[in-house]
Amino acid sequence: MTGKRKIKKLSAMFFCVAAWLAFCPGGLSASVIGGGYPGEYLLLYSPTAASLSMGCVPSDGASSVFFNPSRLSALRSKEITFMRSSLLSGGVYTASFFAFPLSERRVFSFGFVSSGVEGAEWVDDFGIGNRGTFYDRSSAYSAAYSFPAFKSLDFGAAFKIVTQEMHLYSAQGFGLDAGMRYVKRKKIVTSFSLQNILAPSLLLREDGDADEFPLNARFSLDTKPLKNLDFKIDAVYENLTPAADEKSCSFFAVGLEYSVKEVFRLRAGYNPSFFSTGFGVSMGMTDFDWAMQIRDEGNFFTAGISVKWGMMPQLWQKRLMDKEKFLNDFSKNLEIEKAYAIEKGKEADEVRDETVKMRFLAAKRYVKNHEYGMAMDEVNIVLKLNPEHEQASKLKKDISSGRLKADLHYALAYQYYKNENYKTALKKAKKAMRLNRDHTAAKFLYHMITSRIFIEAGDYYQAKEHLLSAFKMYPDDSECLMLLNGINDLLKAGKTGRSR
Repeated sequence: MTGKRKIKKLSAMFFCVAAWLAFCPGGLSASVIGGGYPGEYLLLYSPTAASLSMGCVPSDGASSVFFNPSRLSALRSKEITFMRSSLLSGGVYTASFFAFPLSERRVFSFGFVSSGVEGAEWVDDFGIGNRGTFYDRSSAYSAAYSFPAFKSLDFGAAFKIVTQEMHLYSAQGFGLDAGMRYVKRKKIVTSFSLQNILAPSLLLREDGDADEFPLNARFSLDTKPLKNLDFKIDAVYENLTPAADEKSCSFFAVGLEYSVKEVFRLRAGYNPSFFSTGFGVSMGMTDFDWAMQIRDEGNFFTAGISVKWGMMPQLWQKRLMDKEKFLNDFSKNLEIEKAYAIEKGKEADEVRDETVKMRFLAAKRYVKNHEYGMAMDEVNIVLKLNPEHEQASKLKKDISSGRLKADLHYALAYQYYKNENYKTALKKAKKAMRLNRDHTAAKFLYHMITSRIFIEAGDYYQAKEHLLSAFKMYPDDSECLMLLNGINDLLKAGKTGRSR
């Protein structure tokens, strides 16, 4: 059976199981949230304000391991998140996660979640208070890893250490979660996870019964029906294997997010416990999120922050190593072909012409991979064998003049610009313009980078001047138009910046 058929069968099975859980008697259609089982703070709540503002549907980023470890594979940069929220019981819920990619779709994550009440009144068996206060705190520490199993399928697993402290008692247990994520099209992403495959067990008192965490399941569907709109559906099934005196609980949640110019995000969501709303503000590498839960008991507010920075070097190193291996193999093949031609007794002119042809092709391949020193060596060999080779002469002139190096520095500047590393991008763009004074694309990128730097510094007049210069070069560029319109709106609103 081929890999594609396996994926199709797995996807079909996924949707069949989801439909059965949704419509079977006592299934998701019952919409009961929370059965009072141990560890519900790791299932029914959320570690990010973005997720809480969308009804607790799964969110992306470093904290996505909370919902499904395989969702980490979507992460393309290092990220750290923190969130703090108030609880109905008067306690506090905090969460913090850190994730970093090892290579494409291979991501490690470490996280901490805590939920607890401090200073609660101590009441005895007869309901009499004034016995002092006590605390009840539950925490979970996790380490997760996600990786690609097939072209469109990712797997992930999370090992966790769960603790509970209640007054004079404490307990510790270990658990394991796992999940998969299927991405055939970027606008439709499905995922499935099982929580507590290895179930934690907490024994607070030696003469009591241990609290066993139940086996839970989560089905998620992320869609993008419009360019700026994300819509998510999440189905949660708690206690898949209930004992005789237990029951299963299930519910669904929906959430949506609308992006405004990739800076401001409006969110709303629903699950059987509450309606929610909120917003997020993106400021380059830092995102601020705020959420409000609208409950019968009152409104509760949550704030969170996440910081992202640079693509992992391993991604670049892998691509460079692949290119280097290809070039080495190509050089070996050239030598083999040359030896083969000589052994077959070809005439000297035929050998020379064949060598010139292969050497020139090698030079072009080195140029394509920006190996200009090695390309120049191959061009010199071609001209030595055939001084009248016009294409080789032209290529040598382009390499010597720096035009090709200017293209390389422009490509690097563009990549750093897309990764929001504006300082390094500016250096590369200036280098490209020094190497080729007529490089229009590099000049345009220079003005776009400089405008971004002034926008971050709050100097909107300077930013506008550079955007106007860029607009004169490429008046149809959508990003330039978007930034220029945004600056004009800010200036009309009275935000003059620092320059005037």
